[in-house]
Amino acid sequence: MTTAETEASIYERFEETALPLHDSIYRANLRLTGDPVAAQDLTQETYLRAFRSFDSFQAGTNCRAWMLQIAHNVFCRDYRGRRRITYRNANEDDVDVLAQFRADVPSPEEEALRQLDREALRRALAKLPEPYRVAVTLVELQGLSCEEAAAVMGTPKGTVLSRLYRARARLRRLLLSEFGRARTLVRQSP
Repeated sequence: MTTAETEASIYERFEETALPLHDSIYRANLRLTGDPVAAQDLTQETYLRAFRSFDSFQAGTNCRAWMLQIAHNVFCRDYRGRRRITYRNANEDDVDVLAQFRADVPSPEEEALRQLDREALRRALAKLPEPYRVAVTLVELQGLSCEEAAAVMGTPKGTVLSRLYRARARLRRLLLSEFGRARTLVRQSP
């Protein structure tokens, strides 16, 4: 096999395996950065690094977890090294994963309440510390197992479990507080 054939084969495997994950990787990066431009940059850098080292990817393993690990490493380097990426808001589609509702068509009142719930959840996610937000993003929103998330984050599985537990507890407190304020406002309205 020539070098050109090898490169073509790697490109074809990359195209078949990694490129279909683009939207998922971008959404995860958007959750981490909260900024669409920074998420695009992070996604581009992730794909560049993934393509450069795709010959080391083991076929048959979880490519999404591999790509998310690259994205997480780039994010940590940029965030911790330069502190230039900050989290603002989660994408509405991402919040829908955590706030799953019935599949039937809601009434306008129900839809308004759902939108308030999504916004409350988005604000609560934005208030989580980065390690907790990353754990929730990988496990709850991206659907990775705790073992896969641990590999992506470079931490033991127990650390991921602990961060998830603490993140869920904080989200619960934040959301209860948020919903308590909303009920007070509803009672005060004419």
